[in-house]
Amino acid sequence: MGRIKEKSKKLWRKLRTFSSKETALFLFFVCMAAGFWVLLAFNNNMTHDIIINVNTTQKPANVTFIQEMPTTISVTIKDRGLSFLKSFFKSTPHIEIEFDAYSDEKTKTLVVTPQQLINEVRQSVNREANIIKINPESINVKYTTITGKKVPVNWEDNLTNFVPDKQFVINPDMVTTEPDSVMVYALDRNSLNEITEVDILSVEVDNLTKTYIKTVRLKPIKDVRIIPDRVKITVPVEPLIKKEQVVPISVRNQPEGINLLTFPPSINVSYLLPQSKYKEPINLTVVVDYNDIDLSTNKVKIKVGEISGAYSDPMLSVDSVNYVIERY
Repeated sequence: MGRIKEKSKKLWRKLRTFSSKETALFLFFVCMAAGFWVLLAFNNNMTHDIIINVNTTQKPANVTFIQEMPTTISVTIKDRGLSFLKSFFKSTPHIEIEFDAYSDEKTKTLVVTPQQLINEVRQSVNREANIIKINPESINVKYTTITGKKVPVNWEDNLTNFVPDKQFVINPDMVTTEPDSVMVYALDRNSLNEITEVDILSVEVDNLTKTYIKTVRLKPIKDVRIIPDRVKITVPVEPLIKKEQVVPISVRNQPEGINLLTFPPSINVSYLLPQSKYKEPINLTVVVDYNDIDLSTNKVKIKVGEISGAYSDPMLSVDSVNYVIERY
């Protein structure tokens, strides 16, 4: 019985060895066939897209582009697959646009025509490749040599578009932009002198319950370059909290020779104010108008007088008080 088991194991090992060799041989031929197919396929023409970096060289320090110079272009080419495979492992190709070669001093414009751009691209890729499409097809960028100036960023006109939720408030004294001013460049001196500020693009936000921070674009100005063209705006939002205060009652329009006394002489007033303003003094008055007295009753209405401070929704603890008229 033991011999039978031993012979069975030897036979099984031989079968496994045979199977492994057959499998390895099969895989070897499959890989060879696949390799030949890849070589044949890549030897044919293929159409593919590539990105080419654009570098501007020899630009004078006093030159500022009014429109942004493209930093990349997209190129569709038709080439042999092997060339494509080689380019796949290379770094991103690039072209260099020499400022002096393509700039026009009279029109203050840098122009690279479609044919010139194709010629530049051919030098960075396989020259035998067929260039089917380039995007953009050409480069046409205005520039200026006039020194720019710094102007502030205006956000105040957009403040009403930031709407806080109930029981919250925006503190306009703490709204900021980073940076708070930017550089502007124009094609002529008169246009530059007319610019005194730049605005942020309209932003609308509702139901704010916490400080709003976002990078926003600045409103474009025709033939003007703004650097940077985006700023980070911070709109502080804080809760409204309730505060109470005892306020003396004052009398208005009191005739000469008459003294109006109210009972009580002061009342409790509650109001809402931003949390950051809680410890600041509030100028609040409560008044009685002598002309409102109804002599048939012993009570007179009271109302809030002057309002000064960052508070809202004042509420009186009572709407009327007793009074006594003294004559002298």
